[in-house]
Amino acid sequence: MSGGSLDVAHRVITPGSAYWNQRFALASCRDRLQALSAAVGRPTDLSLYQWAELFTMAADFQPDLILELGRGEGNSTCVFTEAANRIGSDRCKVVSLCLTESWEKRRPEAIAKVVPPEWFAPLKTHSGNMLEFDFKSLLAGPSRVLVFWDAHGYDIAELVLGEILPLLANRKHLILMHDLSDARYSGPEGGSYGGQRLWRGNDWSGPRVRLGNIDSAVGQAVAIVDFTSRNKVTLHSADESIRTELWSDPKKIEELRELLGSDFVSEQAHWFWFTLNESTGPFTFPRFVPPEPVPPEPVPESAPQSVPQPQR
Repeated sequence: MSGGSLDVAHRVITPGSAYWNQRFALASCRDRLQALSAAVGRPTDLSLYQWAELFTMAADFQPDLILELGRGEGNSTCVFTEAANRIGSDRCKVVSLCLTESWEKRRPEAIAKVVPPEWFAPLKTHSGNMLEFDFKSLLAGPSRVLVFWDAHGYDIAELVLGEILPLLANRKHLILMHDLSDARYSGPEGGSYGGQRLWRGNDWSGPRVRLGNIDSAVGQAVAIVDFTSRNKVTLHSADESIRTELWSDPKKIEELRELLGSDFVSEQAHWFWFTLNESTGPFTFPRFVPPEPVPPEPVPESAPQSVPQPQR
């Protein structure tokens, strides 16, 4: 687990370098990103500095498909749709999957007040069980894919690692994961249990799980450490990249703050990323077992209608 670099299309891409390379693109979108965050209305789910980091990572990587797994109220959906518009709606598409229908029911109307109608052109949203989604068809064409993995649970982990990643192994890709912090740069110092019991899984109210440098509250952390360890793939820390590539240079930070304002500039990240492109393999993948289709409930046969008898 480190904050190393990624060579994609002969360019080194890391969160720190992407943020710096795309700072002027970010500045041109800053007001809209801020308005979109306000329209979503869930700043605690994704801070403005994380909007900036994800936007610049996508803008620097230049994917032709951004696959969002877990939409929630739509913070990252807006980030990546804005990035797709910046790249070009004819060159980059966003496919967003989520179990909930929060976006469809509430968000588009608020978002439409701050963007033109054509802003939605790159975006397709799907609600329902993503374990049943046809990823083979979706991933048949794109050559550069960015995946934002923000849906949790071991079934989703098996989907990403056992179904989606084998389809991406031979093309350029990045996998970005939210809700994982680098304990070297954030979180309680020393990782004290505070008199609490061991971590008990997602939604546990006690201390977070600590796995090496990773500090997290989601089972995704366990799955990705297991997968990258087996495959000798580096799991990169966005926190480390931001700290070592940006915050080590006070002149860069001063320029960024003058250009973007303090809300969009932070030494924190709280996400990790990896790619199989850094290794030649061979890779081992967990088995993904799609859910059994639920047969439709049988339609009860209609009760026979009584035929009135003629009166005698």
